[in-house]
Amino acid sequence: MRLRKFRVRAFRCIHDSGEIKVGDLAAFVGRNESGKTTILQGLTLLNKEENVSNLDLCDEMSEELKNEINIAEGEFDLTINETQMIRDKFPNIPEIKKLRIFRTNKKQKTQYDFGPIKISNEENKTLNSWENFSENILSFVETIPNHIRIRLDTTFFEGPLPESRGIFDSQMREFGNSIHVLASEEPQIISEWEKVSEYADSAFDKMLVGTTELTALENFIEEYLHPRFVYFSDYKKIYGNINLNEYVKEAKGQRTEGIEFIEEFDKAETVRNLFYLAELDIEGLEEFHDSPSKLIKYLNTASNRLTTRLNPAWKGDPIHVDLRYNPGNILSVVISDVHRDGTVTNTGLLNRRAEGFKWTFSFIVNFAAETQRAELKEAILLLDEPARNLHPTQQRGISDLLKNLAGSNQVLYATHSPFMIFDYTPGNLLVVELDKRKHLSKIYYDYWNASDDTLTPILYGLSRGLVESIVDREIGSNSRPVIIVETMSDAMYLNAFDKFLEDPNISMNPLNVVAAYSKNSVLPLAIFYRDHGYKTFIILDNSEESKHISTQLTANNFSQVQTIFFESGGKQIQSIEDYLHIDDYLYAVNQTYEIMLRREGFTNLSKEDVLARGKKGILENLNAIWMEHKDEGWGKFNNEEITRYICEKISLNEIEFLSDKSKDQLRTLYRLISERIRQHQNLISSGSLDKIHIKRKFEQ
Repeated sequence: MRLRKFRVRAFRCIHDSGEIKVGDLAAFVGRNESGKTTILQGLTLLNKEENVSNLDLCDEMSEELKNEINIAEGEFDLTINETQMIRDKFPNIPEIKKLRIFRTNKKQKTQYDFGPIKISNEENKTLNSWENFSENILSFVETIPNHIRIRLDTTFFEGPLPESRGIFDSQMREFGNSIHVLASEEPQIISEWEKVSEYADSAFDKMLVGTTELTALENFIEEYLHPRFVYFSDYKKIYGNINLNEYVKEAKGQRTEGIEFIEEFDKAETVRNLFYLAELDIEGLEEFHDSPSKLIKYLNTASNRLTTRLNPAWKGDPIHVDLRYNPGNILSVVISDVHRDGTVTNTGLLNRRAEGFKWTFSFIVNFAAETQRAELKEAILLLDEPARNLHPTQQRGISDLLKNLAGSNQVLYATHSPFMIFDYTPGNLLVVELDKRKHLSKIYYDYWNASDDTLTPILYGLSRGLVESIVDREIGSNSRPVIIVETMSDAMYLNAFDKFLEDPNISMNPLNVVAAYSKNSVLPLAIFYRDHGYKTFIILDNSEESKHISTQLTANNFSQVQTIFFESGGKQIQSIEDYLHIDDYLYAVNQTYEIMLRREGFTNLSKEDVLARGKKGILENLNAIWMEHKDEGWGKFNNEEITRYICEKISLNEIEFLSDKSKDQLRTLYRLISERIRQHQNLISSGSLDKIHIKRKFEQ
């Protein structure tokens, strides 16, 4: 079965998830304490063996819980094989392709709903069920004379359906033999028994449990088709030296010391999983103790098998795992790096590797083993942070493993990582948010409506195309020039003023404007773009930090042509805001902070107010004014708010406040950029730029 919709109610912090559609490989994304784990654990309540604890019920819903409500429910699609199995057992019931399973707060057992399909709940004596079969046998026994009947043991027919055909056949033969012996002088009884048991051999394989079609169908689904939700959360670490004596004791529940020979290790499951992947049997090892050559061959075969099963999920250079037997009944796990040219290096015990390597190795062992076991085929796997602590490259390896599993298993997992999100289809990507006021979780199927903080990993994942565009040299060499700026405000201004100026001679349309995350990211971002074929230019303000960035750019073979400082009339200016006439910029400031300024007794900030502070640029002067009023609750001057105001007005074509003086000054910036691009192109054409790079490398 595959889960297609689910709903969780009144479970821990989940008030009501609402009806959520879900795909075969679905990621739950949300901040810490948002309820991701609770959602996954809530789904396990649909397992037939689970129970609902009163401690897990939502305290805030005590009134609703006085009535019977569904705590967990899921709508499932049946596979073709499952539909056929039901048809074979119940030929008179309409075809069943969908099924709803639910568990309430009042009844511990899971229940089934077949939707519009009507199934009889009347007793049916012709139904091939164990109850009808055993009742038929017991009715026959009642007709036997008392002196024979009291000597017959009918316990078998008074119990539940036998677990296997072998038990059924054995018990039927034993009971039949008793009748033949005890009624040897009563041929009528034996004849009647032959009639009653005539079809017993063929009846068992199709035998059901229940006396109505509905109960028989529900029992059949519960026994053979009920979905399994398997929850993974705890991934234990292997250190490298396994004490086999202690492992055997642990497996038998007789733990005394740690399983690890040197390091502490707290559970046997991971070691068991390691042996499962290697198909290594402890008893098999003991058989070869007196035959070193056979032991070596046995361990080599197990090592190769283990390596083969682990490498598909291992990114980077492949590894080889070698299992070695040491004195003291110690099994060592030795890891080697296998390089593309076939060389093998870095051979050593697993416990000598980095912590991240050990965690990654142990996770893949645990996860690969648990998901490859026969009992997990077609299970619905619930994984809580399956890639925590892993490098992004290894996370992609785990994501590949999940994709492969989605063929035979449905996989639902919680993650914080953008590298673990690879399907942005609604239903395959769900976000979970916590309502802080009610302390209740909400799931968004339309995840784009969630808060910006919740969406952060999703937005990073969606931006992977931008990263790929940086590292794809073919895109770079055929692209427009890239202008890297220090702030998002710079990028917003450049794009907005381009539209505002409406000057085809200096239009920025042929350019890509890229905002660095922070000043210290300007240098590496510029190098990445430059080294991947882009014509790269950097615009800097005139702060001391920016001048230091310029020096670093020069040291990394950027020409002076590629580094552009803000200037106007041959003089350096502090920021892009200083290209605007001061009265124009103050108009935006006064409009944005109108209420606050009026409250503090200012009608408007004037040019004189600003220049009186004697700082270098308009931003420094405004920051100084705000600092003077810090104790009055002004906070910090937010120039990004002013940027948004100005750019919004430009987009709406409400630009009356922008004067010709601002336009003229801004044109000088665009002319400067255009001139630098032409100079750079000329240097490339003449080969001078290559000579400069060669000379600098030689000097270094």
